[in-house]
This record gives sequence, structure tokens and C-alpha cells, in this order.
Amino acid sequence: MKTSVLLIAVLALSSCAKTKEVAGDVIGVINPWKDQNTIADTCGSENQQHLIGHHISEFDADTQKGPVRVLGMNDIYTEDYRPERLNIFLDEEGNIVNLYCQ
Repeated sequence: MKTSVLLIAVLALSSCAKTKEVAGDVIGVINPWKDQNTIADTCGSENQQHLIGHHISEFDADTQKGPVRVLGMNDIYTEDYRPERLNIFLDEEGNIVNLYCQ
């Protein structure tokens, strides 16, 4: 019985670790809504695309009219839809890897 419980716990934890690895590779690198988003650039993200690959310190928040959300690779965030909000995803070094409205 203890062996079964231990085996189940190990399998569950190993699947979480793999999920985190995959999520770390994906989050902030692609925009999963890019092809589905029919709303125009509602937060000014098109004007900020030149910042991809640059450090977050080069982003001037004062130029944004609406809210800005900055997220790291492993940050937890809500997926509530706010078209006026600029989402900025950073890699481990603080470089911008993606930005879009949502």
C-alpha cells in the first residue's frame, strides 16, 4: 500500500516538473491568441514591437495610455480579457520576449 502511494506521488510530481519545463519554454515566446485575436491594436503594442529582445529598463511606461502588466517566464497570471492592457513577457535576464494586448 505504501509503495503504491509513493509511486503515485512520484509520478504526479514528475508530470508537474515536465509541465513546468514545457510551460517555461512556451510562455512569453509566442502569443497563443495571435491568430484568433480579431481586435485591432487596442493597447499600443504595435508601437512597442521594436523592444523585443531589449531589456525591460528600455521600456518607458509613461508612454502607455492604459495599464501595463510585466510578467516573468514562471509568473502566474490571470487571463481576464482587458484589450487596453499591454502584457510584456520577460525572459530570465529581464529581456522582453513578447508583448501584446489582452
